Formats: sequence, structure tokens, C-alpha cells
Amino acid sequence: MKVDISYSSVFKMIGRLLIVLGIMLLVPLAVELIDGEKEWRGFVTAIAICAVLGGGLWYWLRDRKLSIGRREGFMLVTLVWIVYSAVGMIPYMMSKGALGFSDAYFETMSGFTTTGATVIADVEGLSKGVLLWRSMTQWIGGLGIILFMLAVLPSLDQKGGVPLYNAETTGITHDKLHPQIRQTATTLWIVYIGLTIALIALLWAGPMNLFDSICQAFTAISTGGFSTRNAGIAYWDSDYVNVVLTVFMLLGGVNFALIYAFCRGRFSLLLKNDVFRAYLFLIAVAYVGIAVSLIVQGRATSVSDTFIQPMFHVVSTITTTGFGLPDYASWGPFCLLITFLLMLSGACAGSTTGAIKVDRLVAMYKNLKNQISRTLYPNRIYLVRVNGVTVSPDDVRKMHAFITLYIILTVTGALVLSGFGISLDDSFFAVISCIGDNGLGYGLTGVAGGYHFLPDSTKWVLSFLMLAGRLELYTVLVFFFASFWKK
Repeated sequence: MKVDISYSSVFKMIGRLLIVLGIMLLVPLAVELIDGEKEWRGFVTAIAICAVLGGGLWYWLRDRKLSIGRREGFMLVTLVWIVYSAVGMIPYMMSKGALGFSDAYFETMSGFTTTGATVIADVEGLSKGVLLWRSMTQWIGGLGIILFMLAVLPSLDQKGGVPLYNAETTGITHDKLHPQIRQTATTLWIVYIGLTIALIALLWAGPMNLFDSICQAFTAISTGGFSTRNAGIAYWDSDYVNVVLTVFMLLGGVNFALIYAFCRGRFSLLLKNDVFRAYLFLIAVAYVGIAVSLIVQGRATSVSDTFIQPMFHVVSTITTTGFGLPDYASWGPFCLLITFLLMLSGACAGSTTGAIKVDRLVAMYKNLKNQISRTLYPNRIYLVRVNGVTVSPDDVRKMHAFITLYIILTVTGALVLSGFGISLDDSFFAVISCIGDNGLGYGLTGVAGGYHFLPDSTKWVLSFLMLAGRLELYTVLVFFFASFWKK
């Protein structure tokens, strides 16, 4: 029997979200007009589509009752990321050095999912309005499009807020800071905006101008990795910039609920948190491994080479920001393997990062310890505890399934890319980078090349993997199962 999905509720909310997108597009449009650039036409076109399509859907369905359950939540969350990318790509297609359809969609999806993989070889050739929009897509997608909607639309607080919050929020469980979903979403956005403003001020106090500071802050705190310069962060050649960004990328990888608790003076929650401690431990171990390797190779000839650049690279990688150093690929196979493992790991759930997440790794580690102990003492009862809370057997099974699905999608994606003649190491690196929303390039997609060298067909595969990775697989993959459409 087919299930009765409230499509009117889904498209009514998409209409509202398109109107919100149109309002956000006014910001880069204003920059274009002030700067006297001709790229304003692309923004006007996108705004007009948002107004006509969004306004039309909202008006047509204005009298329909809003009913959002689990299925509607999954459908709305997935569709809105696809629709936002479809509309958000228009400025790229109508800018200087206009991108083709596949490239423009790839770039926009990479932005909203905070992946940071780019097909634009000369970003400095873009107008300021397009550069700002490029950074804004990552900042908007950092905490999530739906989470933003929950904060600004009061009507959703009692009409579907919980299913939407659960469908988009990352992690094993989805804890609320307040009884009402809207309060939780608003609090998380206040923390996010506060960190962004602080980072803008610190970068502006250094070698960056205000515009670059805003764009780099947007993409750093969202752990996205887009830059306004062709050379990336290396353009400024500043230890100050690297240190400041390292600190804020690290914060971007922490559960924002923990940051909120810390700001409220509840320091013990942060210090006693198993996941946070594991997160810092992984960073420390990876840093020591890379630093020692560089010293042994004779590459660490200064304080920056020994301390700042390796730490910047480790934090950028584990938080899936993807700000790349120009020469990291030449650090040798050991450092490359550590980079590879950090890309798979990711940071904490409830942050802006992608990949598997430290939360799952901690839970899986404890579960494996229990399974080994059970071989010696089979009659004992073993529990998996994370942050002092018992993880249910059902959640443990979900984590096993998630990691299995992650591996299957990674291998399948690499097989597809290799079928287009891309080498096996390039295929695996590109897929792991995109499904983990990391954006780092290596080999064909690295410094010597770029994602624009890939065939268009592979860009659509990678775009799908970006979306699936950002929404933690289940939200997207559920549509491919008949059980979603049946009672």
C-alpha cells in the first residue's frame, strides 16, 4: 500500500525557502551594483526565479494545512539542498568565464555542502559579488539550510520542526538545547554568528582586507574551504593567519552545543566529554606523526615548518575544511596516509564538519572492546557509553550500518570514476574528499590539476556523494527503497 505523503506541505515549505534564498541573494547583488560589475544580471535572474517560483508555490498552497512527519522531513531536506544548488548556480553561469551547467551545479553543491572542491581555476577573475556568494553558500550550508529555516520561521516550531531537525542534524543522537526546536536552532545560529564575527575581526586585524576577511571567515567557520585567492591561504604567507584559522577551524569541528555550554560557564561539560577529548587526541597524534616525519625528512627548517603548518594541515583535514597547503602532497606517503585517515574520520557530530565523525569512532571503539571482552566473559552485560550516556543497541547497529554504507558508496564511487579512465588513487581520493565534504585535492584534482579536469559525468556522481555525505547518507538513500513509499 502506498503511503499518503503530504506533498503540498513539502512544496509549500520549498516555496518559503526559495523566497528566503532570494532575500539572501540580494546581498551579493548589492555588492555587484556598488562595485560596478556586470555580473548583477545573474543575481537578478536567480532572484526573479526565487520570487516567481517561491512566491507561486507559497500562494498556490497557502491554504493547505502544514503536516510534516518523518517522510516529509526527509523529502523536504533532500529537495531543498538540490533546489538551492539549482538556483544558486545561476550567477556562476552568467559570470565572467561562465561555467557550464555541470560545472556550475558541482560548484554550488560543493558550496552548500561545505565540501570546497572547486572547478574554477582562476577564482581571482571572479567579481566580488560572485566571490561573496561563493563564500555565502558555504556559510549558509555550514549549520544547515533547514536549521536556518527553523530559526526564522516560527510556524515550524510545532508543525514538523522535530522531523526536520532530525533529518538534517548530524550525529548518533540529536540533542536539543531547549524544549522548543526553534529555540535550539536560534541558539546554535547565535553561537555560529558570534564565532564568524570574531574571526572576521581577527583576520581583518592581520594582513587581509575586510572583503577577504569576510569571505575567508565564512568558509573557515563553516569548515568549507573556498578561498578568494588562487593560491588559497598561502597567498597571504602569514603565520598569524594560519594560527587564527587553525583555532577557528578547530572550533568549527566541535559540537556547537558544547561551545554554547562553555560560553555559559559550564566548563566541565567540555572537559568531561569523551568525543571532544578523542577529537583533541586524534589531532595531537596526527600532528606529532606529521611533524616527526617532516623533521626526519629535513623539511622542518623553521618554527612555521615544524609547528604551524603541520597543525594547520591536520586541523584543516580532520574538520573537513580542506584549506590545502601547496606542498602537502610532497610530504611523503606516511603524511599522505595520515591525511587520508583524517579525511575519513572527520570531527565531532553537531558541528559543521563531514565524514564519519569522531562520535561514531568512539562508540565503535568501545563496542569493539566489549566484543573482545565478551569472548572471555560471555555471561557479563556490556554497555557502550559515550559521554556518560548509554548508546542503545539499535543506535550501535545504525552506526555499523552507516560505516558499511559509507564504505560501499566510497568503493562504488571510485569504481565509477575509474571507469572513466581516472587512476585508482585519484578516484579514491576524489570520492573520499567529496563524500566526506572535505574538498582536498591530490594528483589529478590537486595543485597540478583540479576538479575541472574531470569528465562532466563524474562531476554529477561526486555532486550526489557530496549531498549524501552532508545529509549523512540515510536521508538521501532512503528514497531508493520501496519501504519509503509504502506504509
